[in-house]
Order: sequence, then structure tokens, then C-alpha cells
Amino acid sequence: IIALPVSVTLAKHVQSVFISQDYTIALNLARFEMEKVLNTAYASIVVGTTNSSDYQGYAYDLTTTVSETTSGTEGYKLISISVAKADSLTVLVTLKTYLVKNVTWGL
Repeated sequence: IIALPVSVTLAKHVQSVFISQDYTIALNLARFEMEKVLNTAYASIVVGTTNSSDYQGYAYDLTTTVSETTSGTEGYKLISISVAKADSLTVLVTLKTYLVKNVTWGL
């Protein structure tokens, strides 16, 4: 009688550990790629979508999407980085940021 609830609880705990591990790895890979992008010159960041399978040797696929909006000499790029388990359509983590050039903030 006692073994059944304990085994169900233990199985749920093990399952949650693996899910947590997936999210942690995905977040760390997205952060790593975002740091690389943030340390790249504005002009060197290519507009478009890039897919990387088995990113950094992990069984995760990383998709980087860059779009650009310009007006004269001013402009900004929206960078979106998404990570999913390899061969899975479910995105675990998405990070987004903007990079700007020649933009003056304020009055």
C-alpha cells in the first residue's frame, strides 16, 4: 500500500529533474550565443535566419533570427535566439534583444 504512492512520487521527481535539466541546458546555450552576438560589431551581424544542429556538441538545435529596420543612418536589429531539443518542434527557450546604430535617445 505504501510502495505505490512512493514509487509514483519518485517517478514524477525523476521526470521533473530531466525536464529541469533540459531547460537549464537550453537557457545556457541561448545565453552563450547571445553573448557572442552582443560582442559582434553591428555591421557584421547578418540579417536572416541561421539554424545550428547539435549546437556546441549538445543535442539541441539553435535558431538565430535577425531582422533590421533602418531610417537614414539610424537603425536597429532585432535578434531572436531560440533553442529546442534536437529533432523537436517544441522551443524550450527564446531570448530577444535589440542592437542599435546611430540612435540618440531622449530629447
